[in-house]
Amino acid sequence: MANLMLRKPAIETAADAQPGNPAAGKVYPPIERRAKLSSADFFSGYVAKGIPVVVSGALNHCPALARWTFDHLRRVSGQRFVKLKQGLADEGVAGLRTVDARLSEYLDQLEAYQSRLESDEMAAKDRPPYFHDVPLLSVLPDAANDLRGFPSDYFPGWYRPYWLQFAQFFLGPKHSLTPLHFDCLLTHNLFFQVAGRKRFILLDHDQLSYCYRYRWRWCEVDAENPNFVRHPLFREAQARECTVEPGDMLYMPPGMLHHVRSLDCAISFNVDWHTRDSSVQGILALGRGMPLKNVYYNTVIALGLCAGVSAKRVLPWYRSYLNYVS
Repeated sequence: MANLMLRKPAIETAADAQPGNPAAGKVYPPIERRAKLSSADFFSGYVAKGIPVVVSGALNHCPALARWTFDHLRRVSGQRFVKLKQGLADEGVAGLRTVDARLSEYLDQLEAYQSRLESDEMAAKDRPPYFHDVPLLSVLPDAANDLRGFPSDYFPGWYRPYWLQFAQFFLGPKHSLTPLHFDCLLTHNLFFQVAGRKRFILLDHDQLSYCYRYRWRWCEVDAENPNFVRHPLFREAQARECTVEPGDMLYMPPGMLHHVRSLDCAISFNVDWHTRDSSVQGILALGRGMPLKNVYYNTVIALGLCAGVSAKRVLPWYRSYLNYVS
């Protein structure tokens, strides 16, 4: 069971998912996928234009793809107590709470759940919590060795020497869900898939008025199975989707709405990052309702980017954001 996540899954789309499977539902046009993309073309063709893209196989040369198994996590951090998120559900995050568990015990839960799913897909309703959005180095302190060959030139130069300090880790069972939302600092987002697959439903930030926002960054709409009686404006929304597979990288520009479903037991990590322009826009978002705490974090990054203060010096003032539950 320890290498369960790394099996090559059968291809499944929302259109052919079985009844009772939370992944079943509305299908959207795909976003662009590139097999190869230079960092120069990435910044000029996608970052500068605010266009999402999947880069296939961006992590293919990294040992992490083979190394990050349940057995490895047990050896490295099995006795560590971690915070799990319970209550991320189709109907929203009103019941979101954190629970503490030893990582080895959580891995046992995931394995038991996967075994139940193999004989009864309807067991999906009883899925374990989500180990979600925590500092990568707190779980895998030797991640730098496992990510040799990582394409760090996809980050602005200010981040490159310290990008691992900004990376966030995700581990969860099949059917894990993060409902429709946008990233709370209005950052650029590079998302990397290590094991399993995830389906992303994406909407540009200018579609927010169709999505019934609440609590600053969350949306009421279930993008997989929208209820047009309750949320009629969503009929006008222009959504796209992609499935990220092991080794893939997904870029999402600032403010992009995303609804994320794990199609398998999955390991991922991401890095939220700013350019000078996006950090300044993140400060100005105070006038559009951004919480003051978020504006503080954007100001810290803007200070580094605009005043030439190194990421190493800025990190102590920013680090609490990496454990921020919002």
